[in-house]
Amino acid sequence: MSGDLEKCQKGSFMKDIRRPMINDALRLLRLYVGLSQKQLSERIEISQSMISDVEKGNKSVSMELLEKYSSNLNIRMSELLFFAEEINDGSFLTRGKLIVAPRVIALLDRLAPTEISDAT
Repeated sequence: MSGDLEKCQKGSFMKDIRRPMINDALRLLRLYVGLSQKQLSERIEISQSMISDVEKGNKSVSMELLEKYSSNLNIRMSELLFFAEEINDGSFLTRGKLIVAPRVIALLDRLAPTEISDAT
C-alpha cells in the first residue's frame, strides 16, 4: 500500500493505471471496426510494429496517436478516453462482446429478409 501512496505523491500513479486502459481501448476499437494491424497502420500512417507495441502496452499512447485514431476512425478523442475508462471497469466477457457484436450484426443483416413479404 505504501508503494501506491508513494507513486501517487510522485504523480506516476495515474500514469501507471491509465496506460493499459487506453492501450486496450485502441486494440478493441481496431478489432471492432474490423481492421488488421497492417490495415490500420496504412490508414493512420504509422508502422505496424508501433501499433503492436501500443496494443501490448509496450509503448505509451501520445496525443498525436490519439488524434490519428480519432480522425481516421471517425471517433472523438473524448469518446476514446471514455471507452478506455468503461472497459477498465468491465469484465473480460464484456470486452469479448465488443469484439463479437459487429460480426453478429453482419450475420443478422445477411439473414434479414429483403422484402417485407419474405418476413412473414
